[in-house]
Amino acid sequence: PPPQTKVQKLIKPQENSQWRPLSARTAGNMAKSTNHTAHNQSYKNHRNGVKKPKKHAKTSLKGMDPKFLRNQRYCKKHNKTE
Repeated sequence: PPPQTKVQKLIKPQENSQWRPLSARTAGNMAKSTNHTAHNQSYKNHRNGVKKPKKHAKTSLKGMDPKFLRNQRYCKKHNKTE
């Protein structure tokens, strides 16, 4: 066999074949595939309509200032509309 270099790996030949670099042997046999495509996505999104996110009537008070929330609670408790 020919001398092996550090860059190229050589594979053992089968019957009736020659010593060739690994990349040369697999180049013609490997299947190619697409990594990414946006084909048909816009169509699928618009099938049922592109909707805006629903706005909830009551927003979350989680993570708000506790002093402010306490004051809000007292305000709501004592705010009498007649």
